[in-house]
Amino acid sequence: MNLDSIHPVIKFDQHGDSIRKYFSNTFYSHNSRFLEQNNLLISAFYSNKLAVNYNHVLEKIPQLKTYSNKRSEVYAQAADSYAGVYAVPIFDSTGIVVTVNGINAQNAHRYQFRVLENNEKVVLPWTTPKVFAKAYWMTKIADSTKIDDFTAYLGQFKGAYGKALTFEVRQTDQPDRIKTSLSAYWVKWQPRVVGVFTFSQLPEFLNIFKEQWKDERKNGKSVDWSKDSTFLKLKKEFRYNENNLIFYLDDIIKSKNIIEYNLVKGTDSTGWAVNDFDFNLVWLKNLSPGKYELLIRYSVQRMHICKYTFTIHPAWYQTVWAKTGLVLLCLLAIGFIILLRRSAKQAEKLKAQDTLKQLVQTELKSIRSQFNPHFVFNALSSIQGLITKNDSENASRYLIEFSNLMRESLKATNNEFVSISSEVRILENYLNLERLRFGFSYEIACSSQIDANAIEIPSLFLQPLVENAVKHGISSLQEQGKLKVSFDKVNNDMSVQVRDNGRGFDQNNQFKGFGLQLTKERIKLLNQTLHEQQIEFSVNRIQNETQVTIYFKNWLI
Repeated sequence: MNLDSIHPVIKFDQHGDSIRKYFSNTFYSHNSRFLEQNNLLISAFYSNKLAVNYNHVLEKIPQLKTYSNKRSEVYAQAADSYAGVYAVPIFDSTGIVVTVNGINAQNAHRYQFRVLENNEKVVLPWTTPKVFAKAYWMTKIADSTKIDDFTAYLGQFKGAYGKALTFEVRQTDQPDRIKTSLSAYWVKWQPRVVGVFTFSQLPEFLNIFKEQWKDERKNGKSVDWSKDSTFLKLKKEFRYNENNLIFYLDDIIKSKNIIEYNLVKGTDSTGWAVNDFDFNLVWLKNLSPGKYELLIRYSVQRMHICKYTFTIHPAWYQTVWAKTGLVLLCLLAIGFIILLRRSAKQAEKLKAQDTLKQLVQTELKSIRSQFNPHFVFNALSSIQGLITKNDSENASRYLIEFSNLMRESLKATNNEFVSISSEVRILENYLNLERLRFGFSYEIACSSQIDANAIEIPSLFLQPLVENAVKHGISSLQEQGKLKVSFDKVNNDMSVQVRDNGRGFDQNNQFKGFGLQLTKERIKLLNQTLHEQQIEFSVNRIQNETQVTIYFKNWLI
């Protein structure tokens, strides 16, 4: 344990962006009205690279129930996090950082904390907090008249797998009463395959992918997507042409470096390799017939390995007798011609599969980007700030804007093309939320020569570009920032421009941003499927404005 120095990410992060990038956070208070004075709020920060379904974690790791901090029937749980009423599962050796809102340098002498292992062994006796960090949560606990600027930093703690640490806080004048507490349990964990998809089952795969990232709480019920028996099936036998397989895992993965796999066929082995995707899946391509054993492990716990055996059966022409016959036929000229034709068809098939793979990867990125946890958290934090200021009217208005954005985004993912009016609604909802944080002004103008309800463009096409303009352009300008989106008719073509008065861009690195790169990849794929219509894309710096232009050729015929 380290009690004397603050973790660098927490110490130097003034806005919480780096904390949310590297850590998940769980908070808990013994009193359900934890924002009120004297109700301490204890928080834990831990690695966010690997997680178990937050709403069903107790079913998957029942050991967490052993370390309950429950004092009331009502408790709060942050989005994309665990409920602190039970132990927080920890999957790697980095451990956790523990802080307590309501304790600062002025009142620290009134409090003590200690650490227990497995609720039995005292590993740190009662100690007065001595280190303080900038508060992550906005509370009014130490002083009901102002926001808590600082929080007690108890330290960074590490435990052994299979062990639990419980952090208890008390007041010195009430030594027999625990004011608040939180537990962490170091879990022995390995991957679990919950479904296998072939190349022909990509629609089913995309459906379950969307189901995983859907907010279960919106419908008033909590259903574990990993138990879906319609789309998720554990198949072990495959035909010769089912040699592109997707193995879907149960857990939440936020970095491709977390998953490592090794494919073994007889005495041959690929060796351990890092996964190709930062999602909870392993994609194996162009497998030859035979019996395989797929080994999967998490890099944070390499000693725990998942084994999945499967077989790809050969086609008739891949058997020993067929191969012998083909050798004889190769002596004939007609056999040579047949082999040439087969080779050409195989090349076309591989080309088609590669294009389909790119389309699927782009759709995965598009779906995931709509559930950007950083944007969602920032939007909710801004709304929470309005509530704290008792600005209920604006809080209600922006909460409606946020729900509209989520609803319109989910509807748009089901359609390849949407009307300009639908795309504009999504942009307005998004910009209204971002304006709450940064205070900039914006304008969306559509020429009267364009029927916004009739003309369609690719769904969610402009949102990454507008988000890029806000994030890298006008966010730092605050109220001075200006952004304009315009739709204009040029003969039979349509020109769409996104302009902002931000600081500009580096000509050598202008296409390295996620939004711009995703748009370029999507345009390239769309132009392969559109024949008479094409899309052109450019970025320029004109008169101290960054101007992104998308040119839809022959779009208004």
